[in-house]
Amino acid sequence: MKNKGISIDIWRFAASFLVAAIHISPFEKINGEFDFFFTAVLGRIAVPLFLMITGYYILDRARENKKALVSYTAKILKLYIFCIFLYLPVNVYMGLGGTAEGKPETLILSVLKDIFINGTFYHLWYFPALISGLWTVYFLIKRIGKKSGLAIVCLLYIIGLFGDGYYGFIEGNGIFKGFYDALFNVSDYTRNGLFYAPVFLYMGYLIKREGKKGKYDFMYAFLLFLLMGAEGIILHRSGMQRHTAMYLFLVPLMYFLFRALIFRSGTENKKLRNLASDVYVLHPLLIVAVRFFAKFTGTEKITVENNLLLYILVCLLSVGAGLLWNFLRQRKTKATLSRKPPSP
Repeated sequence: MKNKGISIDIWRFAASFLVAAIHISPFEKINGEFDFFFTAVLGRIAVPLFLMITGYYILDRARENKKALVSYTAKILKLYIFCIFLYLPVNVYMGLGGTAEGKPETLILSVLKDIFINGTFYHLWYFPALISGLWTVYFLIKRIGKKSGLAIVCLLYIIGLFGDGYYGFIEGNGIFKGFYDALFNVSDYTRNGLFYAPVFLYMGYLIKREGKKGKYDFMYAFLLFLLMGAEGIILHRSGMQRHTAMYLFLVPLMYFLFRALIFRSGTENKKLRNLASDVYVLHPLLIVAVRFFAKFTGTEKITVENNLLLYILVCLLSVGAGLLWNFLRQRKTKATLSRKPPSP
């Protein structure tokens, strides 16, 4: 990367705070409409950005050498397993098991579904979605071809769209509703590794292969963001949305936005990249911790009931915890290296 412009890792770091906002709704008690726009429109560019960065850096390498994908999958799998155990006490406290569309499930089925599709905590869906999405796109790249592969991931996204933001269109249709009801027995959302992640991973890969920026990328991205904002407000006010993760204009918006960012990006920043990941992983734990502390100290009205203050506290604590976590990791790495015998 060239040593000019804002590093893509800074944008990744900023996007991690948008994810935290989705889970807290910081402006809900100030202005509900603005909070919806901030969390359910602006906030929805965060995860696609993460996916496109991964597609950009990993899939092109994987196309030439499958070991790169195997190695990256192992790395994400280790992180996901760590997160499962990290959030296990919270899950136990809140109660394991669950329901799908009001139907009782067995504990084993619920746990398996959470591990392999939904994530064992509400933000951890990203890791199984990332892994399955990567391997889906890899298969398409190697076996189907560029144009056909792109058509397939776009079709999958459209199917997912009607189980998410455009659910109201099929809700009254017996055949389609039956299909989505069956789908929701397997996965709680269509925002997963089959319908959601592949299109963004694929676009990241295609942009890497194209290797060129457009003169008007930022302008196109801005216009598409306005269109997505209008789309989101219309869907929200009409009661169409089952969930707010998927929009029609989100896909072209992310294509031009990512091109604008990646080809004008400065040097990569590994520390910020790790910190962005830490904020994503840790912020729900900090939400629980702040709520528990507030309840214990009787300060709920000051902190927990003030969404904006809660959001600021959680963001600051997440960064602090991430910095501490990185410091401890570095010390462990140095200690491990120091114990290795010198090369003969």
